[in-house]
Amino acid sequence: MKCDALVGYGWCRASYVALRSLHRLGLRVAIADEYKVGMAMWSRFASGRFRYADFRNHPDAFLSDINGILERTGAKFYLPAHDEGELVAQHRDRLPADVIIPLHDHKTIAKANNKAETMGTATELGIPVPRAIAYENLDNLRLALNDSPGEYVVKLRRGNSAKGVFYGGTPAEVEAITRGLIEQFKLRPNRNPIVQERVQGEGWGVSCLYWEGQRIATFTHRRLREKTVSGGTSTLRVSAVNPTLEDYAHTILDHYRWHGLAMVEFKWDPAGKRGWFVEINPRLWGSIALSVAAGVDFPALTYIAATRGPDEAKKLAGPCRIGLVARWYLGDIIRGLGQVVRLHPIDGIGCMLPGRADVYDDLPFDDPGAWIGQYAFYLTRFLSSRSMNPTDNVILG
Repeated sequence: MKCDALVGYGWCRASYVALRSLHRLGLRVAIADEYKVGMAMWSRFASGRFRYADFRNHPDAFLSDINGILERTGAKFYLPAHDEGELVAQHRDRLPADVIIPLHDHKTIAKANNKAETMGTATELGIPVPRAIAYENLDNLRLALNDSPGEYVVKLRRGNSAKGVFYGGTPAEVEAITRGLIEQFKLRPNRNPIVQERVQGEGWGVSCLYWEGQRIATFTHRRLREKTVSGGTSTLRVSAVNPTLEDYAHTILDHYRWHGLAMVEFKWDPAGKRGWFVEINPRLWGSIALSVAAGVDFPALTYIAATRGPDEAKKLAGPCRIGLVARWYLGDIIRGLGQVVRLHPIDGIGCMLPGRADVYDDLPFDDPGAWIGQYAFYLTRFLSSRSMNPTDNVILG
């Protein structure tokens, strides 16, 4: 099966959005993933479907599989969609030189994936960051917490979708969480969890496409609801404008001379009109369906920048529609069920009711295989992990 493009991580919503965007350009798009089921894997718009090895545990086999898929399909554009991007960038020389892979270099992506690294960079650039406690061992941490009690967030240096993020309201809780993470992940002192003051505010994201340091497109959204009560992947969000946060995002991505896609996350205090940097997601992001619906088609613009040049992509990165609301319906069902289990039935049922959105991430009625594939994936993962938010789909630590 000859194809023009290959998109990885085919089980998830973001890859499905990329598939549809590239398909609208008239491209034949192959989808690949380690699982048989998934949203893009079961889409009628996929011109080919392939399996690859688990890149976390079998990187050499994964790279060999990607090589084989590119050879079989003849695809000249490969879009890694998630954490596999860092591995691909690290071993770019093991993949065909004539295939376009819109990723920054491995060193920069690794920095962007390290929350402590990006927090330090943000601070140096004058971007506000929640105060963090510097500590070498648990004794240091205990003393610092006793001197400055309050609510804290404990984060692994690497993780996403609220995985690897925990909250403690007392010094004893924070210390216990930190100790547990160090033991569970066998962390060395230079990888100790980040302990950071918990700032209250709204979740915002500023998404960007850069090409060799040149900014092509920007899109901003505000989170209205998230899959887990404590934070994480948004299930309801609205397109918006926030010049302060957009300036922060551009400042840090300009510093890295970014190349490819990235979404910068922030907390925003609407009363005080101030924001704090949270992290960079150097990849496709879960809420990307909203930007495409609002008029900023990041996957298509990435392909155009790669094949026709960044100036052509900038011409097509037109104004976006502000105030558009997008919803991930399955995510709301997961949140709602969790609230019911926690004995909050009114909130839980409210989350699961239909409506209240202009567009949906996961209800493409012209492509029933896609939404069936999504539900099938989450059902199989729940049955195997007994969790609505399993951690085996991301790299933590």
